[in-house]
Amino acid sequence: MTSQQKQEIIKKLIEDCTSHLPKALQWYTNVNQPIKVIDDTLSEVIHAYCHNTRCGGSGGGGWDHVDNGEDKNSSHIQSYICPDCGKKVVFFADKCPSCGSTKRGKIPHDGRWGISASSHFKWYDELKEYRLQLIEPLSDDASCRQFRLRYWVLAKDSEHLNLYAKAQLESPKSNHINFQPLKVDFYLSRPILKYDGVLTIHDDRTQFEFDFFDLDNQTPEEIPAEYCSANSQSVVESKKLGKERGEWVRN
Repeated sequence: MTSQQKQEIIKKLIEDCTSHLPKALQWYTNVNQPIKVIDDTLSEVIHAYCHNTRCGGSGGGGWDHVDNGEDKNSSHIQSYICPDCGKKVVFFADKCPSCGSTKRGKIPHDGRWGISASSHFKWYDELKEYRLQLIEPLSDDASCRQFRLRYWVLAKDSEHLNLYAKAQLESPKSNHINFQPLKVDFYLSRPILKYDGVLTIHDDRTQFEFDFFDLDNQTPEEIPAEYCSANSQSVVESKKLGKERGEWVRN
């Protein structure tokens, strides 16, 4: 199969499996329920086709893909806090359902990929690689209907990832790595971009177009200027690993 044929398959897959969104989006938003534009299951399916493999069939435990690839999916299409009443409001709502305010709070853009440090080392020999996907809105407006979808592969022998995982494993609080897209840990871990495109939700269909597609790419992402002077050891040592989170408040 040629690269172009594979690209066409992935495009059709994404469009077919998001075709419900034009109608579903409004139903969910009406009752203030977040909707996953690309959910974890679809992410695994997309990347199974990318790598000519199959999903694990468990829907939970075990490897995400039968070739021992681990799939991680994150979204920055996130809810915000109403500036007037403090309640949570879903991304696509144009006003707060609790108080009616049209003031829009800040979208956090803080989605993570969760990686277990203990599992990383326990299954290190069997693990093939991490497969990381991120979807982001092109704007933070409620009317936004275009979303950037990117996919990277991260090698299990990444020097920074293993340094971070070891420190997290040895932390007294947690062995869970909250791996944040497009931040210093991400770039120092040397991920490799495989595709980059835009998903558009039209009134009656969805459309996906690639801006970049190269499943054979082996060139890691360039480290941005703001992180060029960062050192893996100092970055990891500066972390408050497994720090306690703030109090959870029911909205």
